[in-house]
Amino acid sequence: MRTGHIALLTILLTGVVCSAWASKAAVNRAYVQSDLDGQFYVRCVPDSSEGESGSTVLYRVRRDGDEIVDRYDWYSRDGVVLGWSPIVGKVALMRKGGQSSPDRNKQHEFSFYLGGEHLKTYTTEDMVNMGANVPSKKGARGKRAEIEFSGCHQVPGSNEYVFMVTVNGSETIQFDILTGEPYKRGSEG
Repeated sequence: MRTGHIALLTILLTGVVCSAWASKAAVNRAYVQSDLDGQFYVRCVPDSSEGESGSTVLYRVRRDGDEIVDRYDWYSRDGVVLGWSPIVGKVALMRKGGQSSPDRNKQHEFSFYLGGEHLKTYTTEDMVNMGANVPSKKGARGKRAEIEFSGCHQVPGSNEYVFMVTVNGSETIQFDILTGEPYKRGSEG
């Protein structure tokens, strides 16, 4: 075989292998995620290569061994966002994604937890009612709302914190970490 043919065959085989690799669905993987100041972190471990069963354990970093703060009996493939509430002295957690469903009323976009307790879950339909678009073509996120997670932030001049979600790349909706409800100034517990 001539050099030109070998080079062409190498390029074709590389393209076939890469496209086959890229078309495979990603499998669940264990991960660790911390908050911004590194005092708390979650260890998220799936039970299998797909689905939502697994565990999410929240830890506080300690000098003599990390302390378990909260346990959740689910796995979030899309990740979590942590926030601290000085008002109640507990860690708030936003679970991204969750239950998939062809029914927008049942498909979870995100859920809120505080101190180990579930507060509220928002479905795709909830987000559409708040102004989010759902792409007409099935893409990487399927038929999910067009939202981005912007983290947990302190409300200026207060001890209140909010989880921020950007809808359609432009409008930001704030959610109170104490209730999971859309934020209203001065609504602390």
